[in-house]
Amino acid sequence: MRKPLTSFFAILVLTSIFWNCKQEKIVSETIFEQAVFYEIFPSILDSIYDDSRKSPPPPPPSAEFFDKYESTDKAIEAYKKTDIYIQAIKDYEIKKDFLNQDKSLIYLAISDSITRFQREDLYELVKHFKNHNIVLDSKNIELNNGFKINLNKLHSNNRKIKFKFQSEFPKGREFWRTKYDFYVGGEIGFNRILFDKSKSYGVINAGFGIGILNGNGFRVFIRKDNNDKWIIDKVIHTWIS
Repeated sequence: MRKPLTSFFAILVLTSIFWNCKQEKIVSETIFEQAVFYEIFPSILDSIYDDSRKSPPPPPPSAEFFDKYESTDKAIEAYKKTDIYIQAIKDYEIKKDFLNQDKSLIYLAISDSITRFQREDLYELVKHFKNHNIVLDSKNIELNNGFKINLNKLHSNNRKIKFKFQSEFPKGREFWRTKYDFYVGGEIGFNRILFDKSKSYGVINAGFGIGILNGNGFRVFIRKDNNDKWIIDKVIHTWIS
């Protein structure tokens, strides 16, 4: 009886060691991912965020205006010469100058946690960096794990921008319909970063919304530069609503 019991305990110890090593690897990779996320975040925000209040005046207001001209370009050219458009541009420049000088904070609602990868990124990452012959460690990708965002580690190149968790706001459409004591510039969310095996290339998906059915999605490819810093290689527009 002693020999089977000894074998049992040996297997138990080996299983425990294997499990602990696996867990330590997951934890260390998650810590690495978080460090990269917080480092590259300001650059990503610059790439996807746009203050909708600074949008220029819209094109001609009705389809009938376009019908008077041979092409859309000629219609827009004619519209830009109208008193309505000239006044709209003047008002726009005044508003933009005011917003540039305004020191009021801009709050962005951000998802509380980053979870899951987008499966298509397994293909897109290799495709985008095909000239670098990257390899994915696909067997060790934990598709459903993630991490909670630390607001204290989020920084923006725009000092007026601050962040609040999405959970602090009303859900669904009430988020946009509710009046706040501060200006809400939109909501942002992210998927996890998918890295290659060397941890030198990666891709992350981001979404930015400014209203009900008014948002955009982006696939952001990142890489290490010669100074071992993470930079954006390319941003691709993936969806619009």
